[in-house]
Amino acid sequence: MADTAYTVLVVDDSSVNRSYLHYILDEDGYRVSEAPSGEACLEAVLRSRPMLVLLDVVMGGIDGFETLRRLRLDPATAGLPVIMLTSFDDQESKLRAFELGAVDYIVKSASAAEIKARVRVHVRLSMANAELLHSRAESISKISAAQRALLARPADVPGASFAAWYRSLHEAGGDFYDVVAVAEDVHFYLIADVAGHDVGTSYITPAVKVLLKQFATPAYSVEETISYMNGVLAQTVCQDTYLTAFALRLNRRSQKAVFIAAGHPPMLYIPASGAVRFVHAPNPLVGMMEGTVYKSESMDVHTGDRLILFTDGLVEQGENPKAWVESKDGLLPVAEELRGLPLAELPEALVRAMGAADSTDDDVAVLAIEV
Repeated sequence: MADTAYTVLVVDDSSVNRSYLHYILDEDGYRVSEAPSGEACLEAVLRSRPMLVLLDVVMGGIDGFETLRRLRLDPATAGLPVIMLTSFDDQESKLRAFELGAVDYIVKSASAAEIKARVRVHVRLSMANAELLHSRAESISKISAAQRALLARPADVPGASFAAWYRSLHEAGGDFYDVVAVAEDVHFYLIADVAGHDVGTSYITPAVKVLLKQFATPAYSVEETISYMNGVLAQTVCQDTYLTAFALRLNRRSQKAVFIAAGHPPMLYIPASGAVRFVHAPNPLVGMMEGTVYKSESMDVHTGDRLILFTDGLVEQGENPKAWVESKDGLLPVAEELRGLPLAELPEALVRAMGAADSTDDDVAVLAIEV
């Protein structure tokens, strides 16, 4: 069966020229479609989806240069390879064609062998580019799936009593969270935001998970856990970036919470009884500089209290978004209104109430914990 993907569109207002090009390309097995004008070309590329266009320069109506310009302006056809055809062999026309985005330039007096050879080259390049894009998309998809698989789920950490909502702006996000069992009824919760949103940020997530597993134990204080993490990250995967983080160790036996906010938004505290408020413990960023000193804060908690960790994407929304330090107070009345919801529903309800569910501005992560 012929591969209909090998489609070449020939655009020329001369039926004789179109027939000639159709004939010699058909000999090589291409599926050839034709358009008699620039206007017809703009319609045909969307209909037949060719992998290459042979476009005449001089035509009635819009000429080849204007047709090429319009093709490049449309995102659907901006990357379509176009070879210009002309009766002229002047330098000015060639330069204009290349400036507008043509991939090649063929004089109509060229032999059939030359035309075929040039078409083959650009068809191969088109195929290689398509394969590269497909491979890249597939790789990013795998990275995204792997990153999401690293995010802790309530079933993975029995007794941690948490629920989460996560959405990355790109295939691999800069926001992430983790939950680690430190000891019986003692858990370490971390939410973090890596500077940037490129694929490279995804490699920090497994590094942090490994470090938490090693240092989130009874043998290390919260300050020591973050300090060791900072030292390792600063020397390795964070050499060109950094992260903000909120670290919380919750001991349900002693009903004590110890926490550090490393350049990160504060924790939202919803007590079982009493007013909703923020709890903060300002500290330097993580991964920026070795030897950074961190200092934790602590507070008593009670059964039924809820602690909400979130990234700045939750509050930095709207047409004119403000930094989280200016916009975080909008969370207080929302949290007060939603405090009676089941824990499993709370993160998503907060995200939707803040208008962050469909935001295209930033990653968003919310971690809700119940004492």
